[in-house]
Amino acid sequence: MFGHGKDGGKDGMGGRAAAKGKGRGGRPGGGFAIGRQMTALIAVACLLIGAGGAAVALAPHPPQVLAQANANAAMTIETQQVNDGRSITISAEEISMAPVVAPRSGMVTSSNCKPGTTLASGQSIMSIDGTGVLLLATAEPLWRPLGVGEKGADAEGLNNALKAIDAGDVSGDTVTRATIEAFAAAADKAGVTWDKSHNAITMQDVAWLPADGVTISGCPAPVGQMIGQGQPIAQLPAMAGSAKAQSLPEGAVAGERVIQSGDATLDISDQGDVADLAAFSRTRAFASSGSMQGGTRQVSVQWMLKNPVTVGVVPASSIGTMNGERSGGAQACIVVAGGSENTTGDKAVGVNIVGSMLGRTYIQGADGSIPSGNVRLTPNAGGCA
Repeated sequence: MFGHGKDGGKDGMGGRAAAKGKGRGGRPGGGFAIGRQMTALIAVACLLIGAGGAAVALAPHPPQVLAQANANAAMTIETQQVNDGRSITISAEEISMAPVVAPRSGMVTSSNCKPGTTLASGQSIMSIDGTGVLLLATAEPLWRPLGVGEKGADAEGLNNALKAIDAGDVSGDTVTRATIEAFAAAADKAGVTWDKSHNAITMQDVAWLPADGVTISGCPAPVGQMIGQGQPIAQLPAMAGSAKAQSLPEGAVAGERVIQSGDATLDISDQGDVADLAAFSRTRAFASSGSMQGGTRQVSVQWMLKNPVTVGVVPASSIGTMNGERSGGAQACIVVAGGSENTTGDKAVGVNIVGSMLGRTYIQGADGSIPSGNVRLTPNAGGCA
């Protein structure tokens, strides 16, 4: 028994030793695995601690309370040049244009006709049988030979047309020797051969233009073509027979006005009438506008001062209102500061608003003058709020 116990004791001790050995050696590298796990846990903890610290360090600080705006803040009134441009609509009556026709029969031997170019009174764009064709914009087409002593509306139109192109100082409703000499001078200037010994100007000498400065839309008579008298040599587009603004904006800056379309700038009357209809008909705005019912076109243009004016420039927040004595209603006003902080000397000044852009308001005094000094950013003076 004793022997069995001893063996048993050995077995027990051996079992524990075996178990211990198995724990270390039965799972190869078991101890290292535990070490790596601990190292990983420590590294993750360090990363979390570091990230937390960085988050605290980089987190935006709570915004400090902003100081309240100074109710008496002021700034200098600036000045600027403006043209007070406004968008308006011109109602233009559309009229068809008769083509320019050949004054005589023959072959077209040269031509400068090109669509889009302008025909001017006193020029020649074509030769028929080697002789140039003089263009003249007269009040009515020449329908008879006009010799010295002939009198009438057609004679007056001829004199006026020759004077308009500086061919001679002629006027009146009668053809004189001065009319003949002026016509010869006009022909010579245009490169047209014409014998000044002639005592009459005939229909074969002139190609009629319905208006000076019309634009060519087509050229139906190329070089080498045989044409007859009265056959078209230059097609013309429709033009404006009249042009007037539908309405003019109120509250505009006083002054002489013009209209602008693309590169064209044309005079317009205080009543909204456009005088130079030929030039208006050549504008992009007229050309691109479609004909409406009744042959009227609606043409959008810019209406602006011919000569820009100086205005004051103030923040939009500085504009208040006051009772307008002349208008009987509310009037825009600003407060001109009497001092930097002391508002005792502040003064409310009535102004007219010329325009505004990007928070800046353009003003003039009621008499057209420009207020000077500093303007309060908030209109808090008596009479302007």
